[in-house]
Amino acid sequence: MRWVIGLVALAWGNLAAQSIVTPLGSGEETRLRAPVVSDADTVYQKHETLINVQFSQVQLSQWAAGGQSSASLIAKLDQFWEYDGTTLGWDTELHAAFGLLHRPDENSILKTDDRIELASKIGYRLKDKGALTALGSFRTQMAPGFAAVNGVPDPSQVTSRFMAPGYLVVALGLDLKPTPTTTVFLAPFTSKSTYVLDESLSAAGMFGVAPGEQARHEVGGYIRLGLKEQVTENVTYAVRLDLFSNYLEEPEAVDIFSDHVLTLKVNDWLSTTLGLTLIYDKDVELVLREPDPDIPGDDGEMGPGVQLKQILAVGLSLKFS
Repeated sequence: MRWVIGLVALAWGNLAAQSIVTPLGSGEETRLRAPVVSDADTVYQKHETLINVQFSQVQLSQWAAGGQSSASLIAKLDQFWEYDGTTLGWDTELHAAFGLLHRPDENSILKTDDRIELASKIGYRLKDKGALTALGSFRTQMAPGFAAVNGVPDPSQVTSRFMAPGYLVVALGLDLKPTPTTTVFLAPFTSKSTYVLDESLSAAGMFGVAPGEQARHEVGGYIRLGLKEQVTENVTYAVRLDLFSNYLEEPEAVDIFSDHVLTLKVNDWLSTTLGLTLIYDKDVELVLREPDPDIPGDDGEMGPGVQLKQILAVGLSLKFS
């Protein structure tokens, strides 16, 4: 009988030992007591800063082959902010560039690049790859531009300056993202405003404004395409295409702005950049042909045309995110 009681006591002791539970810490207990939430919102945020500085110099002294000494500097700033939620999205871009070319032999300074652009859009998500979006875009320049006489800028002939011209686009449409690197913005309701806040340029009716007026407003349709592709590990290609058609005046004459940038990254701080910008605006008159001094009364030819800017630069490249 005693051995039966001993076995029962031993079994009861083992069962009691197995039932001992180690107390939970406060943090772990809070986590276990928290309610289970399904389908939680996911929010993506990103900001990125790109700074590029390119410098070149040519110094000639008694150089038999001829040529001119020169020094050039181009600085660029590209800033991106991006917020992507389940219902709302917000993207903003700031681009600024300024370049100068100094020719000491002529004691002249030429502007080679000048740009300020700010674009922002906010959208309400309709589907996984589409959103009802409002966009605002502003573009102008920083410093005055002058007409060149025999290759040298003439300060008495101002051709542009800050807010002359200045462009403001306000649009409402559908923003699509067919691929992770491609964006398409379709806006059937768009207002495009051109500002010329310089009295002399306004009086001359430059950039499509009526003589004496400082602004011109157009209503039409707008398409904005964007692509940023990582071609290889060190090569990036970005392209942007803006198209605008005025519903009320020559809708077939589409205004075009296209920007292409190919970046070849050598290392974390050195890169080569090839940039190409193309603009066509029927309201901007260009010198298509210079006057011929040998022909009396020949004033040359003025009219709309394609504006083209190409930049190849090697220099410092910094990225912050």
